[in-house]
Formats: sequence, C-alpha cells, structure tokens
Amino acid sequence: MDKITIVIVCYNCGEDIFNAITDIKNGYYENNHLQIIVVDNDSHDDSVALLRNIEGFDLKIIESKNNLGFGSGCNLALPHIKANKTLFLNPDVRLNETSITSLVDFSNSHPNAKVWGGQTINPQGQIDGQNAWREPSLRGVLSWSFFGDILLKKLSRRIPDAYTTDEINRLPYVDSISGCFLLMDTDLLKELNGFDERFFMYSEEVDLCRRARKLGAKPMSTSQAVIVHEGSKTITSQNKLNFLYHSKLKYCKKYWNPLSYSIARLSLFCGAVLRAFAYSLLSFQKLNRAEAKVWWMFCRQQLKWEI
Repeated sequence: MDKITIVIVCYNCGEDIFNAITDIKNGYYENNHLQIIVVDNDSHDDSVALLRNIEGFDLKIIESKNNLGFGSGCNLALPHIKANKTLFLNPDVRLNETSITSLVDFSNSHPNAKVWGGQTINPQGQIDGQNAWREPSLRGVLSWSFFGDILLKKLSRRIPDAYTTDEINRLPYVDSISGCFLLMDTDLLKELNGFDERFFMYSEEVDLCRRARKLGAKPMSTSQAVIVHEGSKTITSQNKLNFLYHSKLKYCKKYWNPLSYSIARLSLFCGAVLRAFAYSLLSFQKLNRAEAKVWWMFCRQQLKWEI
C-alpha cells in the first residue's frame, strides 16, 4: 500500500477537519500509510487545540501567523511531505470508507496522469459537477456576465468552462481537478514549486493543473472515489464572490492576451451591475434587498481590485 501525504488547510474550521480525519480513520486505507499535514491559517477559534487531540496518525500541524489563503497555505507543507503522492483535501468534505482507497487505486492504474480526482456530491447525494473544470475561456466569462449560463441550464445544455457528468466519465482526460479532493504526484508538485501564491483562494488548482499539463500531466477523474462536498462554512457569500472573480481575473491576466483580459474585466463588472439593478428593482422583498446589497458591494470591490 502506497504512502500518502494528506494536506489540509484550516481557517477556523478545526471541527470540520476533526470530522474529516475521523472519516479517514474509519476508512479502509491503512492509517499507518498516511501522513497528515494541517496548515492553520491563523485561526481565531479553538481549531489548533482541537487538532492537537487527534491521535493515531503521523500528524504535523503547521501554524501560520497570518491567513495566507489556500495555495500559500498548502505551499507551507511542501518541505514536510514524505510520500510519493500528495492528496489535497478541503476541510469541508466528508469521506466514505473507500474514498481514498479508490482514488489511490485509480492513480496506480493510470500513473501517467500525474493528477487525479474523484466524484463530488452535495449533502443531498446529488452529483454537483464541481470535481473537474474546463480551461477558463472568454466565452465562459461573457456567458456568466450576461446570463447565458442561466439560459443554458434551463435548456439542459452544458455551460462554458464546465463539464457535464457524462463528459467527465467519458473523456480520457480533463483540464483541471478541483482542489477539494486532488491527488498529485509529489515530484511533479515540487517541480512546479506548488501553487502560484498570487491566488489567495479559487483558480489556484486550475493554474496548477495547467502548469502540470505543460510538463506532460494528463489530469483524470474517476466516479469510483466519492466524497461529499458541503461547501465552506467560514466564508460569506460576499467574500466568496470577491475571491472567486478576483482570482479568475488574475488567471485571465496571467494567460490571456491584453484585449481578452480587458473584455473579461469589463464584462464581469457589467454582469455585477446588471444583477445589482435586477435585485434592486425587486427590493420590495427582504431577501432581494439583501441580495442587491451584496451585488452593489461587489461592484465597489471590483473597482478596488489590483490584478
């Protein structure tokens, strides 16, 4: 059985990690073949104290003095990784007995892929389509900005920059694997110097997979390794919008030509304004007033972004 290093980044989510590690302990993968590294991003709750009570694992806790974000947090673990394969795991996931075993077995059956992922489902047991992503495109940005995604979903059509469940299961390779459950060859990870720390949260795994593909990796996903992805409880919808699209624009600027990047930035702003106006027009309902406030704040945040 392969030795595997599991890296989890924590920010005020010690209880979630404790639950995830309990799932790992109860899984079929032999605990003595696992190294677990938890990077705490300056949590202000009792996360570290709770994690110190975990026994039965080769467990290392790295305490950061600042909240560095996901990618930078993971990079703190790089010098301490002992295994040939590294599994990045979000604290907000729940695993079944075979989640890790199935993913590792899949990686051993497809060694040339170098990057592997599993199937993510929501707490209701439905496939959420969040386990793999296409390379971001200007068409995808425009579709989101001007409500094309909503129309395509109503027509049961694939939205740009996403895979359908059928495509993920049918296609031999995917562009990128979600960072919530991402297994990677450690030598390749270190050759890439880990994650690009310009991405505080979101897009960092898309960037990592793109750079891995450039070195010959062929990311793959399997429906046999299943996790429940609940979604972060430590980030507000306001902050999620800000981090998600700020990082997306950083990605666009890094890889796209200046014209495409400029169009993307303008269209994202227009999309936020359209949503803010739409919710404002329906502000006679309390919920819509709250949504309008979120979108107007998002518009103001975009004006302050440094890309």
